[in-house]
Amino acid sequence: MTNLSIARRVLVMTALLWPVSIAAQQETAKSSRAPQEQQRGRLTPGERANLPRPQGFSVVLVLGEMQGTGAAENVPPAARKALVDMKDFLPYKSYRLLDSQWTLCCGQSTIATRLRGVDDQDYELELDPRGSEISGKWNVRFSLREAVLAVGRGGVPSTNAATVDRAAHLAAQRAELETKLKSLKERYNDNHPEVQQVKQQIDTLARQASMVRAEDNLKRYRMTTMAGRHRALIETNFTMDIGETVVVGTSRLQGDKALIALLTAVASIKPATATR
Repeated sequence: MTNLSIARRVLVMTALLWPVSIAAQQETAKSSRAPQEQQRGRLTPGERANLPRPQGFSVVLVLGEMQGTGAAENVPPAARKALVDMKDFLPYKSYRLLDSQWTLCCGQSTIATRLRGVDDQDYELELDPRGSEISGKWNVRFSLREAVLAVGRGGVPSTNAATVDRAAHLAAQRAELETKLKSLKERYNDNHPEVQQVKQQIDTLARQASMVRAEDNLKRYRMTTMAGRHRALIETNFTMDIGETVVVGTSRLQGDKALIALLTAVASIKPATATR
């Protein structure tokens, strides 16, 4: 596999499927910073508190193929637009969604989760977003690796029973609410208070389920790192704006296909915290 790290603002690329040096990318990013940012220095805690922060990060994993008609099957709109914007730099003619994950922003620890690839291959994603100390941009460390199973006795993958029960309970609650929502929509329009309330409850359960998966994946990740880690398929550091979608990088598979990872810093609907 060939590892190719790309940020949208990096405009230097080599021929088709050859890797781009991460060091060169970082040097380009440094040289492109606005002079006023470099001269301003670090923000005070009060200034940082007033800066907007993303509601979360959306990670999309797609399969790029040299053959095809240019379609982007089931790829979310933001990711599809980013791929179109990068069409002069990516040699692929068609794209197919493999998996996507939503993570809330932003705790003190690294975000760890899993993505499903081709032929049910699992990949471990490690995402570490940090707000810049000199601007409203976000510095992101992104690492995608082949998954290593955490196993228990007899080689059976270990599973936390409490996590399974909690996830099942949330799934049952969500199914019940979705049935209720369907019934309400038969009587009311989407703006009816009862419909809006049930939608909010479903969104809350979805976020809780995402946090349960993230916590479980982080535990598995920590267990597997003690036994050794597989090499990174895509590993890079870059800077992005809130609301921006970045083509993070590609990793070539056998033949004329490649994994392509995209990241969106989803803007928060809540106003920034004001200092007194």
